[in-house]
Amino acid sequence: MERRQVYDIPVPRLEVTEHQAAIYCCGHCRATTTATFPDGVNAHVQYGKRIRAAAVYCNVQQLIPEDRVCQLLRDLFGATSLCAASVTNWVNGTARTLGGVVEHILARLNEGGVRHLDETGLRVDGKLHWLHSISDLAFTHYRISAKRGAVPSFLTGGTIVHDHWKSYYAHMSGVDAHALCGAHHLRELKAIEEIEKEPWACAMSVLLNSANQLKCAAQGRGETELPTSVHHDILTKYMAILTEGLAFHERQDPLARRTGARGRKARRPGHNLLVRLRDYRDDVLRFLTDFTVPFTNNQAERDLRMMKLRMKISGTFRTLEGAQVFADIRSVISTVRKHGGNILETLTLSPQQIIARL
Repeated sequence: MERRQVYDIPVPRLEVTEHQAAIYCCGHCRATTTATFPDGVNAHVQYGKRIRAAAVYCNVQQLIPEDRVCQLLRDLFGATSLCAASVTNWVNGTARTLGGVVEHILARLNEGGVRHLDETGLRVDGKLHWLHSISDLAFTHYRISAKRGAVPSFLTGGTIVHDHWKSYYAHMSGVDAHALCGAHHLRELKAIEEIEKEPWACAMSVLLNSANQLKCAAQGRGETELPTSVHHDILTKYMAILTEGLAFHERQDPLARRTGARGRKARRPGHNLLVRLRDYRDDVLRFLTDFTVPFTNNQAERDLRMMKLRMKISGTFRTLEGAQVFADIRSVISTVRKHGGNILETLTLSPQQIIARL
């Protein structure tokens, strides 16, 4: 016997469920009593929660504009009366419903541990605004602000990983420790090595990479810290490279100063990086002293990637409220994805059911 199998989907179609509420009239007082319809059945004719969830999923998760969402649902399911305004209303309603879930996510991120912070620009009503993200391995929170400096200063305890933007140091005194992204340092060191031709940069890059490899190897063996001798050796080499680099810049001629310029003398990019690596040494090497801290801030950059893609597709948000609606729903979507949940199913659940799964 020869067998052949074909996997396919049935012809898509909408299913109509009719709810009938019985109306009784009292034989004595002639008062009428009407049965209660199920929650969510509010109009004589309406779309159900699954097709509403599909529209929100296509718009917010797959980044399909509202009019194309309508076209997609018409072609796939025969939703011929669907319009872009309905999709917008469903998205706004979903954001209001998920408000408690967003608050739960933020509360979990404020419990301590290692949090990754980053920010990126986006345009709202033609003006530059900022998207701030807080994330870890299990939760993601997005927030829109008109100011880049509006960092999440409400965070307390634990360690925050970032790219050394000064506002994180200036406004986030409630956290226990800072950790700086090693990938940013490696990119800067590569530019200084290739463009500025400064010899110390290659040595520092090799040292940071080898230190991270030693940490990863120790983690693979189940260890929670490096041997004292190994850590001391890395620190000695680190300071020796800094001394060599600073001595190199002391031998260079000072940069030309513009007439009437005020403030401290300008420094070369390599000199600025050396000063940062010296003054924030403990934060640069935090990944060695605390194995729960990763070498890079890639978690935050991965969580921002889809938000940047949304900006490339649509370019701008019309209103600040619309931007925050998108950010709130994406906070829940990103968090559910990290927990291995099904996004389309999640959008049909109540806030209490979603929170119970997180």
